[in-house]
Amino acid sequence: MTVTLAHLLVPSRAVVLACGGFLDQWAALGTPLSVRALRAAGAGGGHLRDWLAEAVAVPAGPGKVTVTARIRPGVHEPGDVIAGIDVDLDLPWPAVSAGPGPVVLGDLPVDPCGMVIGDAAALDSWVGFLPAARSVDGLADLRIDGRGAEEARARYGAQPLPAVRGRPRHGWLNLPVAVAFERAAEINEWAVGRGHAAYLAHVDPHSHHHLGGRAGRQDPLGAGVIEVAGCPILCVGWAPDEVRRFAAGRTFGQVFPVTLEDVGGRATLRWSVPPAPGP
Repeated sequence: MTVTLAHLLVPSRAVVLACGGFLDQWAALGTPLSVRALRAAGAGGGHLRDWLAEAVAVPAGPGKVTVTARIRPGVHEPGDVIAGIDVDLDLPWPAVSAGPGPVVLGDLPVDPCGMVIGDAAALDSWVGFLPAARSVDGLADLRIDGRGAEEARARYGAQPLPAVRGRPRHGWLNLPVAVAFERAAEINEWAVGRGHAAYLAHVDPHSHHHLGGRAGRQDPLGAGVIEVAGCPILCVGWAPDEVRRFAAGRTFGQVFPVTLEDVGGRATLRWSVPPAPGP
């Protein structure tokens, strides 16, 4: 079974499937992601890796590219989970390969921080959480969680937030950054005095990483679209048990193949993630 996750515009004509954790580090490592991605896309597609940053870049057509997920029942999760991601590149197959395919581009680990798909040039503007999160719009979210949370919610009037995989959460969305940090400091000072968790209140500045995760919280597959540099960007999170089983990453061989394939005469980027072993 497949589910449509997003329709994306790719003005640079290079689409990237990237690990989200170090997505804002490419330029610091020597060359911006867009330069590397456009070079790889111009050669028909390729795998990019520099230190802990990884991505695959491929050419795309002038229209919208469609991202779908192949899904299967979770082994350790109550709902469906992602078994693979396909990106219809809005190109005929002969535009990317003279052979019948598939073309092996490399492999990618499942990033516990999520995967990001979108225009290569737009992703040069991505703001992550390293070395410290900064807000892209001057706003932040404030959440209350931990020992003493229920008492704090009642005292400070915290509002329900979108649940994460069914887990209730409370706090405030879209506060000015200074207000969010001031309120968090007040709540945490009160919490310490009451013997509650020392960091009961936590501030999440509106980085793209945070906004991408927030966009996917109410989606069964953890997928959501945000805007980066004027382009729609798809962010894909993972269920907690899926994250745990992928935690070893490339170091322990947990990488999964990425190919270009002919699907009904159209060029398709395909990444396949195998199921977890049964209990």
